[in-house]
Amino acid sequence: MRYEDNQKHWDRRWTEAGQDADGFSDLSIYPIKYAELVMDNPSHRSVDLGAGLGRVLKHYYHSGYNIVGLERSQIAVQQLQSEIPGSQIFAGDVRKLPFEDDQFDVISAFGLYHNLEDDQDQALAETGRILKRGGRFCISVHPDNFEMRVNEWYWRWKQRRDRKSGLKFHKWLVGKREFSQTLSRYRMHTQKVYFARNVSLLYRIPWLCSGSANETERRTRGYRLTSLAELWTGRSLH
Repeated sequence: MRYEDNQKHWDRRWTEAGQDADGFSDLSIYPIKYAELVMDNPSHRSVDLGAGLGRVLKHYYHSGYNIVGLERSQIAVQQLQSEIPGSQIFAGDVRKLPFEDDQFDVISAFGLYHNLEDDQDQALAETGRILKRGGRFCISVHPDNFEMRVNEWYWRWKQRRDRKSGLKFHKWLVGKREFSQTLSRYRMHTQKVYFARNVSLLYRIPWLCSGSANETERRTRGYRLTSLAELWTGRSLH
């Protein structure tokens, strides 16, 4: 849970984050490592749902791909439109997409569905509706595992520590089998599941962090930990 409205949280998050780089220099990190699994043909019609500040969208747009983006935060949309005016960035909600049926060959959606307060099934139904038959998708969600449960406990503890009142929605934790079954109901059949980590729980401990403190660099080069912390997360936080 968090102490502010979900929409306000993401508007603040994107305001504070600055801007994303035009592309990734390291293709071995989340999320670009996984986007590469489906983004293999520049001529294919692609959409990045929940584009945020555009770290995936900008990478492929500047590489000549036929890609558009959709984002709910007007702040993020306006910033992207000013940074890449020739691109197509739509303001909208994944639960009611402004696209025709069977419109896209490829859909990417990183960290989107578990951040919806409600109507996740409607969002997935809409996603399946716009994906062409035989099209491909790459979706990431927060798994229901030990690390993510500890992360939720941390936010509740922080809420009490800061004496914030009025708990608000934070995010859902998703079971692998349950989510795959839900996707299948909407014409999206899972071929492969990967367990990836964007920001480790240990990243909240400053002396375990490695690399730049600049948010733009973190989002395109990875939220890196020290070697000792990486060793521990590799063995323990699953």
